[in-house]
Amino acid sequence: MRIIYLHQYFNTLDMPGGTRSYEMARKLVAAGHEVHMVTSWRNDDGRPAGWFQTDEAGIRVHWLPVPYSNHMSYLQRVLAFFRFAFLSLGKAKELNGDVVFATSTPLTIALPAVLAARSKKIPLVFVVRDLWPELPVAMVALRNPMLKWLATRLEKWAYYNSEAIIALSPGMKQGVIRAGYPPPSV
Repeated sequence: MRIIYLHQYFNTLDMPGGTRSYEMARKLVAAGHEVHMVTSWRNDDGRPAGWFQTDEAGIRVHWLPVPYSNHMSYLQRVLAFFRFAFLSLGKAKELNGDVVFATSTPLTIALPAVLAARSKKIPLVFVVRDLWPELPVAMVALRNPMLKWLATRLEKWAYYNSEAIIALSPGMKQGVIRAGYPPPSV
């Protein structure tokens, strides 16, 4: 199976941060699947703009330089989310795949994931790593009522357009259910 795996903040073993997506993709490759990871290169190391590709333990990683750090302003971070979402859609649509596998955070990963799956007429598996927008609302990072409404709509849109959802904890599973997924049977 060919898997288009979208994770904006993918890390290899030699990078700081969580490696859950790396380990998952590595296991998929070991099982005989072809995995294309679409992710961002977050270091502002002077790398030229544009996509580049590496092979990481058999995972074909497609990197797009999109600087990001917690030292950026809130607006700069949100713009980085949307920049990656917009540009990764083109890359995801360009790749051949049998399934789109997308992992949040940020929730904006749902935009390229849903649209790529729809355009290719292939299923989407959505991994919920954090409850968005519930978490930023609780942390008072997301205050604007219109933005809260839009974020909630994006969350539901992501869930309803997914063939399957994987929640990484029982609490996240309950959050997905509270958001109305799975939809009630008629």
